[in-house]
Amino acid sequence: VYAEGAARPTGGAAAIAMLIGPDAPIAFESKFRASYMSHVYDFYKPDLASEYPLVQKSFARLMFDDVVRNASSDEVAKEKLGPYTSLSSDESYQNRDLEKLLRLLSDELMHPQAAQQVAKSLYDAKVQPTTLIPKQVGNMYTASLYAAFASLIHNKHSTLTGNRVIMFSYGSGSTATMFSFRMREGQHPFTLSNIAKVMNVEEKLELRQEFPPEQFIESLKLMEHRYGGKDYVTSKDTTLLAPGTYYLTEVDSKYRRFYARKATACENGTTVANGH
Repeated sequence: VYAEGAARPTGGAAAIAMLIGPDAPIAFESKFRASYMSHVYDFYKPDLASEYPLVQKSFARLMFDDVVRNASSDEVAKEKLGPYTSLSSDESYQNRDLEKLLRLLSDELMHPQAAQQVAKSLYDAKVQPTTLIPKQVGNMYTASLYAAFASLIHNKHSTLTGNRVIMFSYGSGSTATMFSFRMREGQHPFTLSNIAKVMNVEEKLELRQEFPPEQFIESLKLMEHRYGGKDYVTSKDTTLLAPGTYYLTEVDSKYRRFYARKATACENGTTVANGH
C-alpha cells in the first residue's frame, strides 16, 4: 500500500496459488527459459504477462527482432523497422530513434485511433486476451504475470490445447525472466475448461463492491493503527465476504490471532465452495 497521494490509486492487491503435480494441463517447458539480471536502479517497469507473445512494449521489440531475422511477414513493420536492421544488438538498445519508433508502435497497438495500425491484429489476437484482470484490478507486482495468465485461460480456454504460452516478467533492478508453458487437454477436474469454471473470473469481477475514496482512506488508517497491535476484537462484519472466506476475529494480549470462517452454501449436505 502506497502512502496517501497520487501513487496510491496505481496499486492493486493480489496473490497467486497453484497446485503442482504430474499430468497437468499446464506443462512447464524447462528447455525454453532464460533470465537476465543487472545491478542497477531501475524501478519503473511493468510486470504484466503474455500469451503467445509478450506485453505491449515487449511485443513491439519482438516485431523488430522478427524483421532483423527476416521472419516477419508484416510489410508495414518491415518498411518502418527495416532501416535499423543493420544495427548490432547493443546499438539497437541504445538507438534513440529506434526506441521512439518502438514506443510509437506499442502505442499504436493499444490505441485504435492511431494512424498506423502496425500489427494491431496480432496484438488483439495474442496479447489482448491476457489484459482483462490487470486492467480491472491494477498493478499487482509479482502476481501480475499470473493474473494475466488467468485472463488468458478465462478468455481462450476452449482453444488453448496444444498451444504454447510465453511468460515474461520484468521489473525492479533490471531483472527479467522468460519461460514457457505447453497447454494440454488434461483430465477432469484438471482441465483448462474446468480451471476457467472454478476461477469464475467474470462473475468475481462483477461482484466487487464500490467504495468512495474517503472510505478507503479510513480503512487504511484503521489498518495502520491496528498493525502490530494486540488485545483487540474486530467488527466481525462478513457482509461483503464470499462464502468460505476466513477472517480475523481477534488478537489477544499474547498476540495470538483467532479466525472464523464464513458459512458456505450447502447442496444435498455437501459443502460447495469455489466451484467444487
